[in-house]
Amino acid sequence: MLKPLKRIVNLRTAILVFLYIILKNDNQSFTTYEIKEESMLPELLPEDYIFALKFKDEIKRGDIVVFKNEEKGIDVVKRVIGLPGEVISSSDGSVLINDETISDPWARTMTDDFIKYEIKENELFVLGDDRKLSTSDSRTLGSIDSDKCLKVKYRYWPFQRIKSYE
Repeated sequence: MLKPLKRIVNLRTAILVFLYIILKNDNQSFTTYEIKEESMLPELLPEDYIFALKFKDEIKRGDIVVFKNEEKGIDVVKRVIGLPGEVISSSDGSVLINDETISDPWARTMTDDFIKYEIKENELFVLGDDRKLSTSDSRTLGSIDSDKCLKVKYRYWPFQRIKSYE
């Protein structure tokens, strides 16, 4: 009697059921996401899978976040460039924070010029790494409510590209 039951409920099945329950998250404290666009090249490629959590620690410039583009109703992945209280702009392909050029090692292409934008408290200014391909970023959407962002913690697929983000 127990042997057939063991065959049905094996460890693999138990793990899959557990993962399904965990990943069917309704409270939005974490998410898994498949990268579908090329705006985060070369860091995140189409068909990469990431795991993101509601951040408890302070968000930093360079962190990657997931948020919902309310206009299109889709989740978007971008990099944090501007922080609350800063004034951000772009000139001659460089990003300026409080009128000072910042080190922007993530940018794959030059940033199109945009006018000064003051980032309010609890907001973030985000851009894709490939600035020419990046849509749904703060240049078109404005700053993003930090309470609605999840911080990317892991790239878990493909297996050979697994990475932890701190």
